Amino acid sequence: MATLDVLTLDDAKAALNVNATNVDDVELASWVTAVSQRLDKLVGPVVKRTIIDETHDGGHHEVFLEHYPVRSITTLTEYDGITAVALAAETNASRPEDGYLPDRYRPDRALLSSRIRRRRTGADAMFASGRSNVVVSYEAGRFDSTETVGDRYKAAARFLLINFWRSQEDSVGQSAEFDVPMLSFPAFAIPRVVREMLAGEVQEPRVMVA
Repeated sequence: MATLDVLTLDDAKAALNVNATNVDDVELASWVTAVSQRLDKLVGPVVKRTIIDETHDGGHHEVFLEHYPVRSITTLTEYDGITAVALAAETNASRPEDGYLPDRYRPDRALLSSRIRRRRTGADAMFASGRSNVVVSYEAGRFDSTETVGDRYKAAARFLLINFWRSQEDSVGQSAEFDVPMLSFPAFAIPRVVREMLAGEVQEPRVMVA
């Protein structure tokens, strides 16, 4: 199992009502990873991961991180020409000359959104102009591990897995008086129930979310 999976192998077996005698663990684990990756794409990282040296163009008041929600920002460096400037987080008690201020993530204000504003002594400022000259390292995601993922996200992943797994199930149809083996393939990846369960957090189509 992958460290960023939303479901454990036991979670997956319970969702599909299968056991070790009628399913291959390695194959099922690969489906769990595929489901987890699709859920990450839909709503952003579920299990925490570290993003190192993500780059953005300067010349604007703000940059938008690629992966959110964000748990914490490790470093944010702005290059003005070849001069590196380490920016400090602005707080209510601190207004640094070279600072930044991340917005809160609206669905869960304990987390941060994708937007980071450039700040200078308590006021909005501009990042230095340049290509890929704003460099950010941060931790994204909602939960510490697969085992601690919240019930709502695990339930959404189960619905996804059940939908994906239909292609692996044997079924029989009727042709005249004969039984005919058939396979069922899902026509869509994301069932509507998943989108409704995670309403307010869906990032597709991708937009800049504060």
